[in-house]
Amino acid sequence: MSEPRYTALVTGGSAGIGADICQRMLADGWHVVSLARRAPEWQHPNLTAINVDLLDAAATQQAAKEVAARFAVSHFIHNAGVIWPHLLQDATVDELQGLTQIHLGSALTLMQAVLPNMEQTGFGRV
Repeated sequence: MSEPRYTALVTGGSAGIGADICQRMLADGWHVVSLARRAPEWQHPNLTAINVDLLDAAATQQAAKEVAARFAVSHFIHNAGVIWPHLLQDATVDELQGLTQIHLGSALTLMQAVLPNMEQTGFGRV
């Protein structure tokens, strides 16, 4: 097996749409780094799974540092997300802050971590 040309960082890569994205990229010869609360139930030699709860800003920052130190990420796919459906009168500020963290905060933190490599190589996709 040849060395992968690209490395993709995929959030929410352990199940559902994220797992499908990872598996398709792996089948095309990519190296994939999956960030999710749990490791996928499947394995591949070019898959690196890092367990992290993206609702936790500090844990996300630590995972971002690890990814930046270990991998030359060329592509970033922010697939992770949650939906907490409530009537307006039942929604809480804590839930809103959680939604903001996973959908916006974690994306910003991870992008800022992988951007220096993209700038250095003159190539990257988000």
